[in-house]
Amino acid sequence: MYLFETMRLEAGKIPRYTYHQARLFNSAGQLDYPLTKETFERFIQSIQQAHPTGTHRLKVMLEPSGTLTYQCVALPNKSHFTAKAQQINTDYPKWQYINKTSHREHVEHDHETDVVLYYDNKGKVLEFDIGNVLIKENGQYYTPSFENDFLRGCMRAQLLDEEKVKEKDYDISELKRKLKAGEAEIFLVNSLREVAEIEINL
Repeated sequence: MYLFETMRLEAGKIPRYTYHQARLFNSAGQLDYPLTKETFERFIQSIQQAHPTGTHRLKVMLEPSGTLTYQCVALPNKSHFTAKAQQINTDYPKWQYINKTSHREHVEHDHETDVVLYYDNKGKVLEFDIGNVLIKENGQYYTPSFENDFLRGCMRAQLLDEEKVKEKDYDISELKRKLKAGEAEIFLVNSLREVAEIEINL
């Protein structure tokens, strides 16, 4: 199993780099993966120097040994995703839901839609399989509160820190009703795509 961060590399720069670094080191500490900031920063700088132009999807992986590897590919221009709602599988250990590891079985799906909006067995809306949830209601943006029940994304963290978003929980039935009535809008947020439109199958 490896830890990873998926980042937007644009013209040699990584938006939200400090958020990605903090999340990776937090997970490495929890799971006892050795890594120093000096090693990580040198590694990232070498990637930035190798890709000074263009917009890329950068995936940095950390092995249990402390070895770093990466994949860097051109990022396709996509800002609209189809989605469906589905209850999340709760059969896996808690660390798997809150850390970004190669064990992602809990959010695997059949790809009938681009992404899936997950909710728990109590109906609380949690996350998309590739990002966090952003809901617009009455001119205000909201995102579900974190209760050790989903992966906290870097874009979500930045929006909260900048006070552009507030935490508010939604029940899936309530959300479906509001979306159908046009009382709310839903978006996917992640550090790669930033904010993407969602067409959800209700």
